[in-house]
Order: sequence, then structure tokens, then C-alpha cells
Amino acid sequence: MRLLPGSSPRPLRAASRAGWPLALLVIAQVIAFSAQAWAQVTTCSFPRPQDQVWLVSCRAYCCWTADDAGQQLKYWRHDDKNWQAASLQELLAGDDSNLITVIHAHGNRISHEEAFESCWTAYTGLAGGADDRPIRFITWSWPSEAYQGLLEDARIKAARTGPAGYELAWFIDQLNPQAPLSLWGHSFGARVVTGALHLLGGGSLDGHALPKRVHPDRQLMEVVLLVAALDNDWLLPGHYHGQAMSQMATLLLVNNNCDLLLTHYHRLYGRRCSQEALGLNGLATWGVSGDELTKVSQIDACCQVGRRHEFVGYACSPWLMSRIRPSLLFVPQSEVSKAPQTASVENTTRAMADK
Repeated sequence: MRLLPGSSPRPLRAASRAGWPLALLVIAQVIAFSAQAWAQVTTCSFPRPQDQVWLVSCRAYCCWTADDAGQQLKYWRHDDKNWQAASLQELLAGDDSNLITVIHAHGNRISHEEAFESCWTAYTGLAGGADDRPIRFITWSWPSEAYQGLLEDARIKAARTGPAGYELAWFIDQLNPQAPLSLWGHSFGARVVTGALHLLGGGSLDGHALPKRVHPDRQLMEVVLLVAALDNDWLLPGHYHGQAMSQMATLLLVNNNCDLLLTHYHRLYGRRCSQEALGLNGLATWGVSGDELTKVSQIDACCQVGRRHEFVGYACSPWLMSRIRPSLLFVPQSEVSKAPQTASVENTTRAMADK
């Protein structure tokens, strides 16, 4: 995978007003930081020997048919250089309480073939700077292939995220409840993740709840949502995904207040609707209790990826991955604080925890 350096247009404009020497210093710092991250990735061989890389597809399940939950899932495992068809039993055979499992739910307009590419991009972006602990990386592939007409496409996919979340909840319930598990969702994939967590928390979606649980008690999960394409109040108590936060140990929201696509999110409901996406300006924290609020961290990625919505802009940003990776891989905060930061990049990201 080629690691693309993140762009930083705003700080460079500010630097140009302060004079060229400062601008050159900013550029040198960004290049040095990107080169260091690139060196980490290029010295790795993927997949790492201690890791497992999987893709689980629920593409055959796009409507509510709760009676056969899990029956239509398809499984693939990356074996050295190729993807091989596999089974749930083979996936569960690798369960280990010391194995970190990361489930990545891709965004919209991703075909079946592109889901494998998205899996590889996400895995290498995560593992490239990881420590030596083993990772079981799973991409959750849902029916998101592109249709003509962006608005019609978005409305169709929004309806599919509910069933996809139901299947994901069923799948998570099969996994070892004592093993560390983290979830990583992008765009509509974030909606799939929070829908699954809401169901695991005892909630229902459009009248559908999980049947008898295999593992009713499980460790709380670490969650990272990138430019989440769900309503910004859905995670509040009593709202559509209001039980989701009960299943989270922490929640990192990577928002983008200049995301061109999310600025039109309200059109899912009609031109006159003012509903805002969670991933645009973050969580409406006024309705979150103190205990739940302590779980939430928010950063804005506008200066790293600009107006782009695509996943690759986030996965290939060294600075953003340096913030995302510790959450997904259960790195203690004390170790995170020791990681080197580049001042020019640090200053471009606006903390939103007090929003």
C-alpha cells in the first residue's frame, strides 16, 4: 500500500502570511512526520505473521429477515497472497482472549471487489504503526455497491444499514466475549456499527431485536467513527441508536466540518430538513449524561483531508492514524501521551470535546 501524506492547506496559508521561513519549516516538519510513518509501513510485511485478515460479507442480506440471521454470511481469509473462502467455524477457531479483534465497516458505494481493497487499505494503515501484539482484522462488507443518482443511492443505502447492523450484531454475539474487540466505521458504515451496538445493548431497530443471545455479557468495546453518516442525535438516550453507548468503553469521533458530502446529509429527509450528520460537527453532547460523556473524544479532520469524504484520506493520514490506532488497539493513554507529535500538524486539528 502506498501511504499518502495528509494535506494541510489551512496551516500553509496561515504560514505564508507569516513569511516564507515559517512556511518552509512547516513543510519540513510535515515531510519528516510523513516519512517516518512511511518508513514504518514499508519495513512491514503484510499481513504480519501474527495477524489474521478476514472479510465477512452480508451482501446477500439487504432486507429484514431476522429468522435466518447469520445464515447468509460469507467468509474469506487472506492467506499469504490470496483470499480464500472460509467459514464461521474457522474464524471462531482462532478466538483467543489475548487476540485483539478489530471490525471495520466500510462506507457507501463500495462493490464486493472494492471491499477487499478497502479491507487491505484499512488493515495496512492500522498495522503499519502497531506494536507486536496479534490482530484479527475483519472487514464487514455490506450491500453498498453504487447506483446511479447520488441522492437515490444514499436513501437506498440508508435503509440497508439497519439490516446490515442487525447481522453485525448477530456476528459479534458469536465472538469470544472476553477477548478485546474494537469497531471502526466510516460514513454509512458508522451507522451500521452504532445500529449493531444498539441491538447488543438491548434495543431494537424498526421493531427487530436480537433473538436469544449466545453471549449476553461481554466486555465493553472501543469504537472509532469516521465522518459518521447518521443523525447527530441518534446516540442520545431514548433516540434511534440510544442503547449503543452502553456497549462502548470509549468512543472516538473523527469529524470533518468541511466535508462536502456531509453538508448535504439533510437531503436524505428532504430539502427543507435541517438534520445534521454526526460526522460533520460531532455529537450533540447536551443530551449525554456525565458518565457517557467521559467516554467521548472528538477531533476535526478538515485540515488533514480537506473536503474529501473518502476513507483513504483518513487511513493514509499519518497523524489521524496516530490518534485512531491507540483506540482500536487498546493502547493505554499513558503510552499515547509519549508518542511524538508534530506541532504544525497538531495545531491544525481542532479538539471538539467541549462542543
